[in-house]
Order: sequence, then C-alpha cells, then structure tokens
Amino acid sequence: MRKLTIAISTVKAQRNAVIKKINALNDVTKKTVSFLVISQLEDEYENTFIDGIKIIKLTSKGLSKSRNVAIKETFTEWVWFQDDDFSINEIQLSSFLESSLTNNIDIALIRIGSLENCEKYYKNYVGYSKFTRLLSLKVSSIEIIAKVNFIKENTIAFDERLGLGTELPCCEENKFMLDSFDKGANIHFFSQTLCYHTTLPENRNVDYVKNLQAKGYFLKNFSIPIALILIFKWTFTIKSKFNFLKNLKLLTKGFFS
Repeated sequence: MRKLTIAISTVKAQRNAVIKKINALNDVTKKTVSFLVISQLEDEYENTFIDGIKIIKLTSKGLSKSRNVAIKETFTEWVWFQDDDFSINEIQLSSFLESSLTNNIDIALIRIGSLENCEKYYKNYVGYSKFTRLLSLKVSSIEIIAKVNFIKENTIAFDERLGLGTELPCCEENKFMLDSFDKGANIHFFSQTLCYHTTLPENRNVDYVKNLQAKGYFLKNFSIPIALILIFKWTFTIKSKFNFLKNLKLLTKGFFS
C-alpha cells in the first residue's frame, strides 16, 4: 500500500511537462508513491486522470490554496509538498520510505540538493537536532513531508493570504511550520537528499519588494522584541537587490500593515 503522496503545484502552462516528468520516473517509484497534480489558472475546474495521474484543475491562482487542496485530496498517510521544477532522487526516496517515516513523527524535514552543484544544498539542516519556533523562518515547503492525519486533525493549513499568487508571495510554509510546532508536532530533521532544486538566484523569479513585505508581515507571529531584532538583522543580511535602508522600509511596512 502506498503511504506517500507527492503533491505537485503547477499552472496550466506547465501541467503537461509535470505529467511527462512523472511518467519518466522508474516503475518502482510510480508503484510505491502516489502523485497528485494541482494545476492553477485552468480554463475550468475539473478533477481528472491523465496517464493514471490524478489532476485537479483550478481556475484560480495561489500556491497556498493549491497546497490546501492537496491536503484535502490526499488519502495516503503522508504528503510531500512539491513545486513543478522538482527533480527526485529516486534511490534515496525509496530507502527513506522503507525505514524513516515512523509513527512517532508528524513532520519530516528532508534535505534538498543543489541542481548545479552536488556538493551543495538548497537548505542544509546538518547540525540541527531540535526544531524551534525560530527555525520555522528557515523552512521551504518542498522540504516538508507531513503526516496527513496530524495536520487534518489539528486543522493546520497554508495561510492563503501568503504565497505565490498573492500580494505577499512567500512565508506560507513558515506559517505552516510555526502552526504545526505550536500544535505540538513532533518534527524531525533527516539527512537524506530526496530531491534537487536550483540554488542560483538568477534562476528564481523573485519580487523583492513583495517578498520583504511578506517577511515583515510574517514576523507578527513573534513577540515584538524578537520581531524587531529580526527586522534589524535582516535589514543588513537579507539577500535582495536593495540597500539596507530600503530593506528596512519594506520589512517594517509589512510588519505594521
């Protein structure tokens, strides 16, 4: 019985490429993992199957909304949230499914390798052994493998005010992890590299103005002293195309909005 669904968020223009990518995976992977594709900006709403893959077509846009649809439509024990530019490490995924997902875990955070350099990582949690509220600031959604019963029973969802397709196009996964932690999730870090993602800034379409405002907005979930310390720190350290004064202005605008 399959225990993991890989839920891939995409848009109509990329849907067929995603289906082709899934079909190119080996037979072992396709027999042990379920795939669910949530495609946004479609001409009409539809639940269908293409090449045996369940496709949910949405006429709307919003990454968080598509993730929430994935949660609702997943009936395996676990769900792994993925973007449409995924590249799966099938060997490590098979090993991970056989031995790592146990009943005492509510959320597994796995490593994402760099597409451009096999010695680097998209995010690297080596050295972390215990999840904290502040670590919710670090997580990316494609690292999250969540126990479906836990998130459904605790009514945890992605905040649809945040994420691509909204005016605050990031931090939805950070809010998801923060809510999970606050609801008592048993969160584990894993060293396995289960997929790969670009680590080159030029390959990522980032709206720095809206992203900084979203980060400031998300900091409302922390106490004012911690939020102000992080705003001050990010003003100088956050990667953007602006100087520190512009960073400060955008972060504070989001925080006080």
